Amino acid sequence: MKLCLGTVQFGMDYGVQGAHKPSQKTTDSILNKAIENKIYHFDTAAVYGNAEEVVGSYFLRKGLQGQKIISKLPADAFDGQPKEKWKDIVLQNASKSFKNLHSGTLEAYLFHNAGYIFNEDAVKALHSAVEEGFARHAGVSVYMPAEAMKALEYPEIDIIQIPYNVFDRRLDKCGFFEKADEKGIEVYARSSLLQGLALMEPEILPENMKFASGYLKRFRKICESYGISLLEAAVGYVGKHKGIAYVVFGVDSQEQLKEYVSMRDKSVSDELLKKLEQEFEIVEEKLVNPTLWN
Repeated sequence: MKLCLGTVQFGMDYGVQGAHKPSQKTTDSILNKAIENKIYHFDTAAVYGNAEEVVGSYFLRKGLQGQKIISKLPADAFDGQPKEKWKDIVLQNASKSFKNLHSGTLEAYLFHNAGYIFNEDAVKALHSAVEEGFARHAGVSVYMPAEAMKALEYPEIDIIQIPYNVFDRRLDKCGFFEKADEKGIEVYARSSLLQGLALMEPEILPENMKFASGYLKRFRKICESYGISLLEAAVGYVGKHKGIAYVVFGVDSQEQLKEYVSMRDKSVSDELLKKLEQEFEIVEEKLVNPTLWN
């Protein structure tokens, strides 16, 4: 599997367990280890606290160039603005990310607000970041299948970032991956741990998450029976998918990064893959949609 290091944790507290962002020293050690292990793809966003500045500062101090960095247009960028200004808004924001990251042309510039994908003028405005040389590709980070399917309709969009994990088969069922492959779309999968939920102990879930207890117990039981860790099963399941080009993952320590690197050349068995697919063929919407957790 190919890995893309997510940076949300570098700029803000994140996840259902409320992980705290690491210090600059820790972040530097993580990035050192990533580069050492030939991880050159990074995912960030203007709204991830000061993540862009943290990552950009590292690249500047180390004199590094050529990293493949994805950033995103703030989710409310077009809100209340006439569409005549949208192109300028994109270019202003892309330019800011470009300067913050000190890494040359961005690999891609994405909508962080997937709702914009339903507006053709918005998509054309986003693509101006490519036309003006701030990014090589334009894309969108989606949350729902309808958004992913809509994104496939635009020739301007060639990268789609999706949520995908062992519990979430929605995009398999609607034919997204086949259509993305036909159109040459590069798919990045985030949320392989469902914001950390997949690794949590069922017995100590917060009150608003107790509905997930049964799913987590079943997942743990399967992993135990196959002699595989929860992390290896969850990430390996996503990494084995033929329709996924990169697995976006987040860490807050060097040790966690080493775990992902060690999994890079491993693969879950076809038997385990089939078992997980069967076990979680049908799950409630609330489980796979974090916006419904509160």
